[in-house]
Order: sequence, then C-alpha cells, then structure tokens
Amino acid sequence: MRDIRTLKQLESAWNELKEEIVSRPLFLDNSLKAKAERKKTCETSVLEFAQTYFPDYVPHEYAAFHKKWERIRLEEKEPILLEAFRGSGKSTYFTLLDPIHEIAYGRRNFMLFSSYNEEKSGRFTGRILAELMYNQRLKNDFGDFIPEGKRPALEHFTVNVPGSGGKTVGVLAVSMGQDPRGFVHGPSRPDYARLDDIQSRQRAKSRKFVKASVDWIMQDLIPALADTYSCVIVATPLNTQCVASTLEKGGDEIRAVKTYKFPAEVRGKPAWEAAFPMTQLARLKRTIGNLAYGQEFLLVPIALDERVFREEDIKGYQPEELAAIRFAYVFSWTDPSVKHEEIHCYKATVCAGITSEGIIYVLKARIRKESVQRMVDGMYMIYATCNPSWMFYEDNGGQALLGEVLDMKAEREGYHIPYRAETNTIHKDTRIEGTLSAPIENGIIKFYKSDPDQKELIDELLQFPDGEYKDGPDALEGVVRKLLESARRRAGMPTTSRPWQSAEVLRGYE
Repeated sequence: MRDIRTLKQLESAWNELKEEIVSRPLFLDNSLKAKAERKKTCETSVLEFAQTYFPDYVPHEYAAFHKKWERIRLEEKEPILLEAFRGSGKSTYFTLLDPIHEIAYGRRNFMLFSSYNEEKSGRFTGRILAELMYNQRLKNDFGDFIPEGKRPALEHFTVNVPGSGGKTVGVLAVSMGQDPRGFVHGPSRPDYARLDDIQSRQRAKSRKFVKASVDWIMQDLIPALADTYSCVIVATPLNTQCVASTLEKGGDEIRAVKTYKFPAEVRGKPAWEAAFPMTQLARLKRTIGNLAYGQEFLLVPIALDERVFREEDIKGYQPEELAAIRFAYVFSWTDPSVKHEEIHCYKATVCAGITSEGIIYVLKARIRKESVQRMVDGMYMIYATCNPSWMFYEDNGGQALLGEVLDMKAEREGYHIPYRAETNTIHKDTRIEGTLSAPIENGIIKFYKSDPDQKELIDELLQFPDGEYKDGPDALEGVVRKLLESARRRAGMPTTSRPWQSAEVLRGYE
C-alpha cells in the first residue's frame, strides 16, 4: 500500500490503507510512565519515532546516512537539496515521518508539500492525514489530532496538537507553479516546506519546464516562507540539465543550493548493507543497465545530447579474434593514485595494442583498490601476458615511491619491466574527452566486455565526467595517446597536431 503515486490512487485505496494502519499492534505497556518515556525518547529523533510508532516502515536496520538526515532536517533559513538513491527511504523520511514528528511535538505552524502536479502533491498530505487519523499508537500516546468522525480534505486540513492548549498546524498541498503568496494559517506564513517528485523524466528534458520550476522555487516559494523556515527538496538527478542538477550547480541567476548526496555505493561498498547488499546492487546493475543504475543508484545524472561516451558506441571483441591480429605497437599505462587525496581511488593499468589499420584493442585492464605492491605485481603479470614495449605510468608526485617498489620487484624477479614515468600537465577531464571521445564514438577502440576489470573501465567511461571514479579512463587515455603518437611517427606525421585525413592508420580519430 505504500506505492501510492497520486491523489486519486490514495482516494480509491483509502479504506484499505485505513485497515493497514489500524491493524498495527498496540503497545503492551500503556501506563502514564511508559507513554511519557516513549514520547521523551522520540522527541529529538525521527528514527526513534519511526521505530516506535511506525514499525512497519522500518523493515531493516538503519544505515549511517539515515542518521545524518536527523541533522539535515533541522537546518533552517535556506533551501536544502537532498539527493538519495532509489529505495533509500528519502520520501518516507522527509515527507511522512518527519512532518508527523513535527506535528506531534507542535514545532511547526504551517506546512506546505509540493510536487510537479496537483495529483502528486495531494498524495503527500493525504498520507499524513491517514496516519494522524488512524495510527492507534500515535493516538494512544499523544491524543487525537483530528476530531473523531471528521474527514478533512486530503489536500488542505488543520491538525490539533494534543496537549498544547489549542495549538493547530495547517497542512496544505500545492503544485509547483501555483502561487504560494498569501498562504497563511492564522497569523502564520508557511514555516515548513517539503518538495518531492519535482519532475518527471519527460519534463526534466524540457528547458522551459526546468526554468519554470527553478524560478518557482527560488522566486515564488522561498520568499513566501516565514523568516525561520525549513525547506528540503528531495530528488534524484535525472539528467545534467534537470531541475535537481540545475539547483545543485546553480547558474547565472541563482546560486547553487546547499546539496547533500547519498548514493547506494560509497567507495565500492554498499551504503545500506541491510537493505541493499552488493550482491543485490550488482544484480540491479545487470538488470537495468549501467546508465540507469548510475543515475538511479549512484546519482550520476544522464547527460542529454552532450553525453561524452554512449553505451552504444562501446564496441567489443572476443579473445579468439586476437589470434589473427598483428599489432604495430603494444603499450600500457598505469595511473598509480598514490597521492594522499587519492587514497580511496582505484589503481588502474590498461594495456592496449594498435594495428596497422589503426584499430586499438584493450588487451588487459587492472582497475582495483589495492596496495602499490599489488599494483606492481599486476603490472608484471600484464607484461608477462601482453609483452608491451613500454609500460608508462603517471608521475603524479609518487614517482620515488613507485620507483623503489619497482626496483624491489625487479630484484626479486630477476628482471626489470620496461617502465617509463610521464608527467601530465593537462587536466584529467580535458585529456580523457579530447583523446578518447572521437575514437570511441567511431568504434576504433574495442573492449573485451566479459572481463571484470574492463567492465569497471566501461562503467567509469559511461559515468564520465560526473562519476565518482575516473582512474580507468585516465589510464586508457594515457595508453591510447601513446599509441597514437607512435602511429603518427610511423606515418611520418606530426605527433601533436591534427592527423592527416589521408592517413589510413589514423582513420576514425579526427
């Protein structure tokens, strides 16, 4: 019954929802002391409030990020954008549990709830009303919020705060675009606003809709609120130009909104192990695809027409094809990620070869969170398998350390691999897009898509430039750049200028 999307669905399911709420078991101890203790325990925590009065909304142990929401909900005097992955409980927390908590303790005067249309806006207030009317646990400890036998309108009603001496709270649903000026509850302007379902996938592609929505939030809604207000905008970014992305980045006319982001994975580990273990997240990724998973669960907005790397352009090959191929050059590039600020990044080595016809095959990739020693062991394994002429690595401040590890490895193995340090002076994002966008779009670079490390590389490419990690694309850029430089020299061409259109070996790289 929780998957109610519109006001009409709520109205048609009202009696069923009522039975669901009423069927919750009552407390065993209903003494005055027990009631007072429960109310005191829940007074400063929505999470405790939920476990006590809404147990069916808490099927799993809370995650660490849920505890951060306890602090975020209390922030005032500026709008807050909260982005969290699908299934994280953001709507339940911020548009149901938190407002009921504020009503129960009489902390607000006038609440607004808004979505991109009236049907969705009324769904939020209707769910709140149902709990206030029928939740026996709440009524047992706090008292009656709605007079017995009265059924207020789902979109606009007044709540009595039990034990407050007559205080009431106004609750109103408004659609985005509706003029909020002049809305008052008694002498009070709205001091609490929650926005959710602020855009549909189709509307998020409309520049006109996005501009109108952002203007309404910043120019109409915020100025209409009380001086001390709480405003949380709950969202998942749909694309790089949607309402959520625009609020997060800001623009010429508005400053960026304070934003908190809670993806399903953090540094390769599940953010909510109890509800979304890595096995489930991996299954979801396989089912819905890399782009949808990145957008829905990693909060990487899908670019519109300007997307740098598209899934349909990622071309694959099968290992048996390599038997008939002769490579003009085979190199590798390693991004060691040894700076202190890169401690949680992947260490990435990509080995690739270029044919005389200008096709580049990614032969091996090793993209893992591991020690420098294991990374060097991986470089030796790649050398033994692919025999690259040169194994370049980025000198990003850790050259001395990496050189020592390589020397120790050579002493143990009895030979040196042909490594060479290189310094990059151009920004990583600029290099990755400039070097890789044309050859990938033209199908010139081919990947072995069944290899787990190359899958990670492809994922990072598809999420570029907004993804959390870019180490794989950075290593791929380095090796492709070196292969192209050698191919240009072989063709008698300049290594740093635009390639000649007539050079067969570089066809597809323009």
